[in-house]
Amino acid sequence: MAASSANLNIEQGSTFGVTVTIKNADLTAFNLTGYSIRGQIRNRYSSSSVLLDLAPVIQTGSGNSLLVSGLVDIDLTAAQTAALPITHAVYDIEIFDVSGTVTKVLAGKAIINPEVTR
Repeated sequence: MAASSANLNIEQGSTFGVTVTIKNADLTAFNLTGYSIRGQIRNRYSSSSVLLDLAPVIQTGSGNSLLVSGLVDIDLTAAQTAALPITHAVYDIEIFDVSGTVTKVLAGKAIINPEVTR
């Protein structure tokens, strides 16, 4: 599975939320049963420090029906986005299973726009 590309436009000081669907090569929803997920924002790919742990969450709801849907939520509080510097950073989201197989599923720029009203 090749990683999809999408930019995150985050308004500093505002609540941010997005739901993404992880898909197979044939564009059907990826079955996330048995997977965990992680994601980070960094200034550059080579940066050793993390600007923000995105803490993505696989939608599970009741039962396994949502695991099969490939749905993942990223939700940031206003306090989290307020703490971000104004920048064009990078991010990615990876899934991994118990065997240690890691797959990047989404990547792009995290564009942090300034807040005027505080």
